[in-house]
Amino acid sequence: MHQRIWISAAVTALALAVACGRNSSTPVTPSSVTPGESSAAPDGSTLKATQPVAQSPVNGAQPDGALVLTATASTGKFTSIPLSHRFEIYDASKAKVCDSGLVAASGDTVSYTVAGCTLAFDAPHTWRVRAEYQGSVGPWSNDASFRSPVGGYIKGNELFDPLTNGPSNLISAGRNVTWIPGKGVQLNGQDSYVEWRLQQSCTDCEYSALITNLGNGSEEWKTKVMSMLQGDGVNVTDNNYRLTLDKRTQWVGQQSVIRYTLRSRGVDAGEPKSGPQSWNRANTYFWKYTWSGGNANLVVKDGGVNGSIKAILPTTYKAPYSPNPHLIRLGSVGGRGGDDTNPGTIVWNVWVSTNQRPNLPGDK
Repeated sequence: MHQRIWISAAVTALALAVACGRNSSTPVTPSSVTPGESSAAPDGSTLKATQPVAQSPVNGAQPDGALVLTATASTGKFTSIPLSHRFEIYDASKAKVCDSGLVAASGDTVSYTVAGCTLAFDAPHTWRVRAEYQGSVGPWSNDASFRSPVGGYIKGNELFDPLTNGPSNLISAGRNVTWIPGKGVQLNGQDSYVEWRLQQSCTDCEYSALITNLGNGSEEWKTKVMSMLQGDGVNVTDNNYRLTLDKRTQWVGQQSVIRYTLRSRGVDAGEPKSGPQSWNRANTYFWKYTWSGGNANLVVKDGGVNGSIKAILPTTYKAPYSPNPHLIRLGSVGGRGGDDTNPGTIVWNVWVSTNQRPNLPGDK
């Protein structure tokens, strides 16, 4: 009886030894980080790597300008294999609004400059980051919170630039302007302008902005406030896709009228203008030009986005309006008559899009 128990115990020990031998793995071998490993830890990770720690922004901080997410880099627990990282951003409703793709670490940290993502303006968001390696994924960092900056972007045929935080990297060209922190950009003189280049032509869209320091003026030229054209090296006067929005002066009986000139595919569409106007440099004016399917319209309001109507100027044009490349300008530069910008104009919250203008931070 005792002999049979001893034999049984020996057999069991031998079986365990064989099983352990078949599954042996030292904690320093690369197999400790297994690409595509199917078994997951309780947190869902399949990669034996450390958990990254969010560094900035955290605790609801609101960055100025570009949004840069930074965390400690994840490392393999049993190997020094370099790991890539993925960042995700979620809006207030917990919907994912941004995925960075794979980002390489730099030393002990990993950073991602947010680009190509549409975040709600001046709104709460959360973000997280994890390591990835050939299909295996490490543990996510704890969620970190931030408030999205009041920043701008160009995405396809949509442009938003608040212009209140100084010159952005969205601007392709400019001359003789002054940046007024928290207020906007001032076009100082007749030759002043700011220009953006859209990634795609905006064919049926809106171009709008808030403007102040518009006076009655006595300049001896056709003072222009906003403009668009095709970036083909042709000056704005002769451009096949010309748009110039004017706030004329009192000079030579121009009576400070609102006026614009439009040309689409080389065909002029007339020059609609309002009756005599009076302007107050302390007031905020909202200029909104729309074009779609051969119908164009300029609306100017006194008092901001929700102000009273100062002028409505519709016209028709030869569709489509499709400059390529499509340039957006404040002021106007060049042309047969020379530089024609309205001096002193202060502008902020420039919007161009096929979508209706949203409620932007700083709108009034």
